[in-house]
Amino acid sequence: MPSLTDYEVIVVGGGIAGSVAARYTAEGGLRTLLLEREAIPRNKPCSGVQLPYMEKLVGAKIPQDCLCSNELRRVCITTPRGRELNGGLRMLNYWRNTFDAWLNRVAVEHGADFRDEANVSGFTQEDNGVTVTVNGDNLRCNYLVGADGLSPRSTIRRQLRPTDFASLVTGTAINYYFEGNSKVEHDTLHIFYRKEFSNLMFSWLYYKDDKLVVGTSSDMEPARHAENFYKYVKEKFGLDGEVRRREGYVTHHIGGACLGEDNVILAGDAAGFLDLYRGVGMDTAALSGRLSAQAILKAEEGSSAFIHYKKLSKRLVNLVEDNAERQRRRYESDDALERSLSRLNVIRSQMYMTYAMLINRLRAPESIILLPT
Repeated sequence: MPSLTDYEVIVVGGGIAGSVAARYTAEGGLRTLLLEREAIPRNKPCSGVQLPYMEKLVGAKIPQDCLCSNELRRVCITTPRGRELNGGLRMLNYWRNTFDAWLNRVAVEHGADFRDEANVSGFTQEDNGVTVTVNGDNLRCNYLVGADGLSPRSTIRRQLRPTDFASLVTGTAINYYFEGNSKVEHDTLHIFYRKEFSNLMFSWLYYKDDKLVVGTSSDMEPARHAENFYKYVKEKFGLDGEVRRREGYVTHHIGGACLGEDNVILAGDAAGFLDLYRGVGMDTAALSGRLSAQAILKAEEGSSAFIHYKKLSKRLVNLVEDNAERQRRRYESDDALERSLSRLNVIRSQMYMTYAMLINRLRAPESIILLPT
């Protein structure tokens, strides 16, 4: 029998994975508390660009006032040799501070309690639950969901698996927010596969409202990569104005996928579900939030939430791990990167995406084919 607790579920992290998990455990009848370290709304250096199936994954239609004023309907990919690959693709475009705050409200509307400025300093696992220290106070729960990411300030995975973190930075993302005139189309997402700009994933360029986002990622010398890319963009697209803000994200993570243990479940980035090959982590975050909630609700029947979560997440874990190997091979050299973007590969990818988007309309959220491939 469950012990007397403050909450049946405590979710740490008010981003996508945490909000979705809290929404569905609360909707399932469990007393749920969602905790966010920062004051809401809080900025997050994330693309905030996703395919329309994101609405199915989070379980709600995104309000128009959460979306940017400019719609993204085209993609232009630049290869290492300078080839440009263009195509039409409708995307959702939103600021993460607005989007995440909306997801927090959705969780509350479905019965979850929510607290921001909640600093989780640690937790203790016991036979019949977990004790979580929040702003110096102890709260008891049956299940703890760690959805607080992999930054240096993240708590749950760092305590659960300290060996999954190195002393040196292993990954960064940097966004410049430029205001002024440019030749960049307001409806186009530009993606650049150039190792001198990003040796980890790719670089990106697109508008959010009236701000031009100039972003890149790397696992070493992030400032140099970001400046190289900005100088290139400034010349190529005739930027005339100034950078108003710079935001960055770093991680020391080296551990790969980890789903948690016992009554502690990890979701989203904290579980290692950032997919560098596809260049996204938001859809995997939403999906893992859903799956973690399903596992916990199933465990209320008298079985193990962690075992259920492992079974439910097997497809997602395999996808992320397989794509990590594909990404390693792709970035072995400029030639390998160029070959991965050959016309034949691009045509195959476009055909598969067209098929998958049609099929996804019929599939349950948990079975959605995650794109792009």
